[in-house]
Amino acid sequence: MLDHLVGKPSANWKRTQVLLTMIVGYWIIIKGDTNRLPKILQKFNKSIDGNAPWKITVSAWMAYYLIQNLFHLVGLNAPEPLARLYKRSFYRATWILTALDAGFFTAQPLKPIWLRHICSILFSVYYLVFADAAEEKVRRVRATMSVEQMRVSWEKVATNPILSIISKATRPRLSIRRILQFDRPDYHQHLSPTEVYFFYAGDPDTLAQHNTILLQFPGGGFVSMPPPCHEDAIAAWAKQTGLPICSVNYKKAPEYPYPWPIDECFDLYVTLIRDRGKSFGLSGDKDLNIIVLGDSAGGNVTTAVTLKILQHNEQIKQKSQQSSSLAESFLTPSPTLTSIQMQQSEPLFNTKIPVPCGIILIYPALDFEMSCWMSPDQLSLIRAESKTQLFRSSSLESLWQTKDHFSHASPLSVVPDIEKTSLWRRALDNLNITNKSKTLPTASGSSLSSTSGRDPSIRERVHQPSVDKHAWGSSRLAMTSRMSFFNDRIISPDMMRAMAILYLGPHANPDFDTDYLLSPIVAPFELLAKFPKTFMICGEKDPFVDDTVIFASRIRQAKTQFPSPLEGHPNNVVRVKFLEGISHAFLQMMAFLPEARQAAKTIGAWIRELADDVDETSGLNSFSDSTSLPLSSSGTNRTLSPELAEVNAAVHVAEIITSEKEMINRRKQQLVDGLY
Repeated sequence: MLDHLVGKPSANWKRTQVLLTMIVGYWIIIKGDTNRLPKILQKFNKSIDGNAPWKITVSAWMAYYLIQNLFHLVGLNAPEPLARLYKRSFYRATWILTALDAGFFTAQPLKPIWLRHICSILFSVYYLVFADAAEEKVRRVRATMSVEQMRVSWEKVATNPILSIISKATRPRLSIRRILQFDRPDYHQHLSPTEVYFFYAGDPDTLAQHNTILLQFPGGGFVSMPPPCHEDAIAAWAKQTGLPICSVNYKKAPEYPYPWPIDECFDLYVTLIRDRGKSFGLSGDKDLNIIVLGDSAGGNVTTAVTLKILQHNEQIKQKSQQSSSLAESFLTPSPTLTSIQMQQSEPLFNTKIPVPCGIILIYPALDFEMSCWMSPDQLSLIRAESKTQLFRSSSLESLWQTKDHFSHASPLSVVPDIEKTSLWRRALDNLNITNKSKTLPTASGSSLSSTSGRDPSIRERVHQPSVDKHAWGSSRLAMTSRMSFFNDRIISPDMMRAMAILYLGPHANPDFDTDYLLSPIVAPFELLAKFPKTFMICGEKDPFVDDTVIFASRIRQAKTQFPSPLEGHPNNVVRVKFLEGISHAFLQMMAFLPEARQAAKTIGAWIRELADDVDETSGLNSFSDSTSLPLSSSGTNRTLSPELAEVNAAVHVAEIITSEKEMINRRKQQLVDGLY
């Protein structure tokens, strides 16, 4: 209270208040005279005289607890904004994660590292019990979060030995786990090497027979989380797919801001293609096939590296065309260079690079334009998809609901907040008011009947509301998911702002409308049309969910505009899944979130499907003969066909996700039914 009286929030004033309260309380206990107390307190003192001290202590605690929660008891407390936002399991998972964050933040200033590790766990247990205190602690830290605090929060499983032991005990065992150093290619040989973590779950003797690997660019807000922070998911994929996995510990901001991580990961991709996997145990007799996977910030890097590969190949093609034209007429026309908006005028080397045989994006962050409102073009993309392929998608329907800001009682709500008055409240009202219906004035001075037992929506308050129940679908007023899920328990606006500032660095002057290596969502159709198979998965309550929907839609439109006879329908190339009632970073909760483990199995089935597609395309089925490579260490050698992989993916997530085809209809139909 003292800092409020002074008018400046201060930790020093809070310490002063605590000390003054303790001093005054101690003086009252020592020097206080019972006879000077008010009579009512004297009578109360006599009534408890002779009771055991522990009873008095418990009674005092219960009285304090009652006073603290009195408004909750009588129904005068503030509404809970997250009451209907998440699934129960995800909310419980964020409770554990928030308690861990609060505990580690509290112990961070402790200097002896052994004491810090122990106290981090002890404080986390405390915050598990006092969840409100944990949320307040985390909220305050995130408001002015530093780089060190980000890394403490996101790298705790890898850095704390207690959590690390628990995590290792619960994940599958790997036969090979080592750290490798890869030198940069000749055109960047003066730069420092790249650190790569290599994982393999099969028999070491079978490693050389592989010619397909999974290359992972791990997420972490561009500032933290090396591969050890992702080992729960990596170990599960290594066990399920039987593939070698390379996880890149690319250098992070703020020490290495944009575009360093993209250039470093691109260079590593080139090195692996040239090396053919000989550096980590492959025979090198065949060309290396690479499946690229990235989550969160790693999804941004994955997409940017793919675009950089396509950009490089296009530059080689144009250079060849220019050379031919120069030989004929000494002219150097470049008709398509400006349309593709090349980030550099010359290629780094004179040979084309094989495109990844598939990419998997997990809740990717693909847009650095931190705007509040969705542009008409973005709304048109979603609206066009909703009328065709996506209309029957229930999770996208939920996304539509977040865009309709007038169907709720609060304009800030992103979930249904119009519900019938509770039975307890109606019973109390009936005791006082009989045969009367309450009315509520509208903008026109008339009234809205509330006999239905619910509060009116904003749309119902507006004078002369639209009679067309589908009219809202053409509205151009819609906020981005970053703004809609402003209260997200994982990714807050403050954290987004901090990550963006750190990644861009002090000398950046980006053009968010054209720099597609920074914001892949604005990549030109000429490059998107050349994208390999792209599988995406994201939580429907994720602040970055718009990026997933819009990017998938742009790839589909690009492949429709520039069709390839080898790919078939765009829906065969782009696949999107959404986890209902779940937000960001669910793969970091595999230890205590069942849906995360099921989603990891779905991603593993996608990886296996992409690997099998490569075998079928090349005519080499190295997984089906007598020397076949084990899909898992269970001893059975087998290959999953694409059809079987898709069936398994559906089995893994049938209870927790929907596709785009099922998402929009559920959300839109529920909304329309509720309004009219």
